Amino acid sequence: MHKNLADTTIGGTSANLGTAGVGVTASEHGDAHNHVTHLALSGVPITIGDTAALAMGALIYTLPAGLINVHSVAGSVGLTLTTGTPTTDTPEMAIGTTLAAGANATIGASDAAAENMAGPVASLTDIAGTASLMDHVTQAGTTSSAILIAAADDHTVYINFADTWANVDDTAATADGDVWIQWTLLA
Repeated sequence: MHKNLADTTIGGTSANLGTAGVGVTASEHGDAHNHVTHLALSGVPITIGDTAALAMGALIYTLPAGLINVHSVAGSVGLTLTTGTPTTDTPEMAIGTTLAAGANATIGASDAAAENMAGPVASLTDIAGTASLMDHVTQAGTTSSAILIAAADDHTVYINFADTWANVDDTAATADGDVWIQWTLLA
């Protein structure tokens, strides 16, 4: 059973639900403590680099306050240059609790927490909208364990990209696709 978060009540209240970011529709499955959150990304704005190494991303979800155990994250997301060329860049993509930023060609060089939930996908096929799969189990061929987010930690979820970008006509891009987060509110 999937429901739009805005219309969902769990246990007779609207407690323990997160908040979707700009361009994201969230739907919820589960109970007051055990959740599977589906995030449908549609036109999430991303400003890519131009002839430079640059890491960037966008807020796609904020988990509710409290102690949270993220069990798994999976997704299929593409990045699309809105106008112009070339669309042949092959950036890294990841999901993390921190926004990737700065003059970095890789997400990990920006901040390890920018890729602590899923990825990095070593390289997307293009920036013409071709979706790539990612998950928290196969991070560059290694195995990752669940993530514990303490009550005082960042509860934000970002989709992040990084590359040494080509000379593009336009730096406006959008992220589109689906992300699933399985998590438990522990306290």
